[in-house]
Amino acid sequence: MSKSFVFAVTMIPSVAFSQTVIYYEDGTSYTVKDNEHVYVSQAGKMYQKKDYNNGNVYFTHKTPNDQLDPEASPTDGLEPGSPEWCDAYTPYQYGYTWDDQMYERACEGG
Repeated sequence: MSKSFVFAVTMIPSVAFSQTVIYYEDGTSYTVKDNEHVYVSQAGKMYQKKDYNNGNVYFTHKTPNDQLDPEASPTDGLEPGSPEWCDAYTPYQYGYTWDDQMYERACEGG
């Protein structure tokens, strides 16, 4: 067998099962899901073109994706309201949430 054939066969699994991850300048990231398309554009508006068999052409306005991958939290895996959770939790990061209510009740004695 040639070396190029062996190289191609060994690379197929890594290419077939690899995921695309977009890393932003602020340190956040987004993992592209299966069958999700990525478009990079600096234009103000972006459209996707779809051709139909009857000759019609349809343009769909595409809006930017504002989704991000969830980041690991220091409280992941801890029981809400436990002393360890109270020490690790930072209240009011995202406004007032259910976790903030739990923090007030369990950690501040409210």
